Amino acid sequence: MQWQDIIAMARDLAATPISAPLQQIHLHTAVHSAYLAAYHALARSNADLLVGASDTERIRPGWLRACQSLGGDYSNQRLQGDYSGHPEAIRMFADTFLALHHQRLLADEDPSATFAAAEAQAWVERASDAINAFLSADPLQRRSFALDILLRSPGAQEPAD
Repeated sequence: MQWQDIIAMARDLAATPISAPLQQIHLHTAVHSAYLAAYHALARSNADLLVGASDTERIRPGWLRACQSLGGDYSNQRLQGDYSGHPEAIRMFADTFLALHHQRLLADEDPSATFAAAEAQAWVERASDAINAFLSADPLQRRSFALDILLRSPGAQEPAD
């Protein structure tokens, strides 16, 4: 899954004028998809930087394992750490990721949550901007960030489920 394709779909969903009941479904799905795009961009970046980015490496079990190691809610817990030592693009991405995770929970799990079209569109654009900035950051800095969020420090407690 390519994050750019997910963002394109989310943009379409957020911008499609349809009847009120279906519009909320579209807007909820757009917000969910904005988070999904950020998640896949981060997971793929981690795997590419830790295992390799060639087509040959991407079919190896190690690449898939690195990509999947981010985990769903685990990633949200790990990104709540202190990333002040990382460049602005990475800190902005982590903050945006956490905000998107919260919005995804609202979109997916709160039946009373509603989104305005402009709000959903703003979340999609915020995700796109954060992903682009993150992926433009120095690969060595992104690799350091990947290690920070994927590897537990000695003596550290695992995040609670």
